[in-house]
Amino acid sequence: MSATIKLEKTDRRDTLVDIEKKYQKLWAEEKQFEINAPTIEEDPTDDAEELRRKHPKYFSTMAYPYMNGILHAGHSFTLSKVEFATGFERMDGKRALFPLGFHCTGMPIKAAADKIKREIEEFGEDFSGAPAPDAEEEPAAPKEAVKKDDPTKFAAKKSKVAAKQGRGKYQFEIMLQLGLEKSEVAKFADPNHWLQYFPPLTQKHVTEFGGRVDWRRSMVTTDANLYYDAFVRWQITRLRDCGKIKFGERYTIYSEKDGQACLDHDRQSGEGVNPQEYTGIKIEIT
Repeated sequence: MSATIKLEKTDRRDTLVDIEKKYQKLWAEEKQFEINAPTIEEDPTDDAEELRRKHPKYFSTMAYPYMNGILHAGHSFTLSKVEFATGFERMDGKRALFPLGFHCTGMPIKAAADKIKREIEEFGEDFSGAPAPDAEEEPAAPKEAVKKDDPTKFAAKKSKVAAKQGRGKYQFEIMLQLGLEKSEVAKFADPNHWLQYFPPLTQKHVTEFGGRVDWRRSMVTTDANLYYDAFVRWQITRLRDCGKIKFGERYTIYSEKDGQACLDHDRQSGEGVNPQEYTGIKIEIT
């Protein structure tokens, strides 16, 4: 394991961080980012156009980060765009609202929880029975570079799943890489624990980033939040009744273990695999 890098002469940086924390604390105490519509007492106008003119508003958000881990650099890239736009519109005199939710639907959380459950059965709750990490493999011989037809297009060397898991071979190792103590990992065999652990951590990180988020409006998806679940059910039912969507059939990857369709990012392995067509030939033996 490489030695920890010791930073020296960070006085200027530390001063800036102290200023940052001071004003983030002030913003939280004054509830600066809790944005409300004007009340009747503030403005009794019942004309919508006039109300919008007198109280201009701005709304922005981003795709809810998925709660199977902590935020990464890609989140900060997207967050910075929404954060900058919200701040600009706020300084321009608008009621700038930036709500943010936590994405918990889909199979990745359940699949990871099931992995931990199996690893507990195999290695014990403290994972002491897990094999020792493999020795560093010898680097493979460099391959001859393949010329790209379009140099403007980027092709990843790893799938999304492989890139996310880092160097961890087992799920409990991936959790340790996220900064968890080994004694905490067994709790994540329960999928609901992910919904309780990562959203508060995400809120903390976004706040430290300086996000102008109205956290009163945050929520988790799935039926763990009955209000959000009811809204999605109403929306889908309404779209179906209006003839905008309908039930159809298509070829898909099916998980016999889970008893349901298993889409690309829902799989523990096999990302990028599509349904394959086979032709069966029946030959009569004489």
